[in-house]
Amino acid sequence: MGVNSKGKRKLEHSGRTYYWIVQQDIEDYGRINLSIVSEDKKFIVSYHVGQSTNSETPYIVVKGIEFGGLENYSRQGWVRIQTPSWEDSFITPGLVKTIIDWCLLRKDRLTFVDWEGNLI
Repeated sequence: MGVNSKGKRKLEHSGRTYYWIVQQDIEDYGRINLSIVSEDKKFIVSYHVGQSTNSETPYIVVKGIEFGGLENYSRQGWVRIQTPSWEDSFITPGLVKTIIDWCLLRKDRLTFVDWEGNLI
C-alpha cells in the first residue's frame, strides 16, 4: 500500500520518490515537525522544526527501517539521533534533500538521545 500523498509535497531525489509535510504534531506536544516518508515507507523520519535556534544539539526521530548506520542495530520502535545543525527557519525542498542525504549516508557512530534531546 502506498503513501497517502494528500496535502504532502512530492520530491524526486536520487531515483526515489519521497513525500514531505510540515505540520503541528499533536502527538509530539504540539511541536511543528517536518515529516519525510519514502514511497515504499522504508524511510520515515520526523524532524522538529526550529532546532537551529536552540542551544541543544538537534536530533531527528527515525521511524522507518532505512537509516544509515542502523543496519545492524536491533531496535523496537522509534529512535532519536543527533544531527548536524541545519538552517531550519524555512523548510525548502533543498533542506529536505539535505536531510534525506544525511540520513541515508553510512555513519560509523550514532549519538542516541531521549525524547527531550538528552544523551542516552
